[in-house]
Amino acid sequence: MTLYYISIGLDYDKYSKNENKYRYDFQLRTRFISNFFSKAVRKLRFKTDGTFNMISIALHEGKIKQPSISLIDVLKVELPFDRILYEKVKDTQACNFYLDLLEEGFKNASKFKAIPLDELLLLISEFRIGNCKNEWLLKKKKFKEKDIEIILTGEFTTNYFQVVTTVNQLSKKKELVKEVIIRTEPDEIVFENLIKDFKLIENQIEIINKFDDVILTINIDKLFERILDFNVIGNKKFKKDLSYRLNILT
Repeated sequence: MTLYYISIGLDYDKYSKNENKYRYDFQLRTRFISNFFSKAVRKLRFKTDGTFNMISIALHEGKIKQPSISLIDVLKVELPFDRILYEKVKDTQACNFYLDLLEEGFKNASKFKAIPLDELLLLISEFRIGNCKNEWLLKKKKFKEKDIEIILTGEFTTNYFQVVTTVNQLSKKKELVKEVIIRTEPDEIVFENLIKDFKLIENQIEIINKFDDVILTINIDKLFERILDFNVIGNKKFKKDLSYRLNILT
């Protein structure tokens, strides 16, 4: 069995009944960390002893139990939750609060089961040094007939996931525009199926999701005026979901 998932969050059993909204809010703020470390740990291809493929750091304010194998294939590590400190940092971009807990959790887990501790601690160090950036290339494509290249980059933070669009002019090798076109709640369930491909239709680029639906169009002519003129396709709720808190976040 290969170690495949890393998660950090409030203990489901302790908070789901009376404080589930609070638990879910914490989960949203830490999903970018769980996502980053889950993707990173898969590259290690670490073989466990066959009893777990996930390390779950579960925080709560009660009596802390020793690490255990819980549910199906989950190595659960309980840690104390400092609610007062969390309330101070939760609306900031600072992630040391979460990474300190993750580091402690990995160390505790290593005392119970063999895990790639040195590699995981190195990942934490690199993540800190990189200012906790979880970014990756979503799609890149050249349209030579239109003299443009379009690059979509995903940026996953504690407050949101967003898609940054960069358009370059091929002949002059220069950047025309670079702007955010999509911002969603910071949860993969919301954004993981958003981007599949581009399609050129006359004077516009269509962005296709993984269900082959057009979700957004970009006006090509405006690009050469250094204007990213785009239109989200869908109902009112879908448009709202793709502009999550856009009016108050920078």
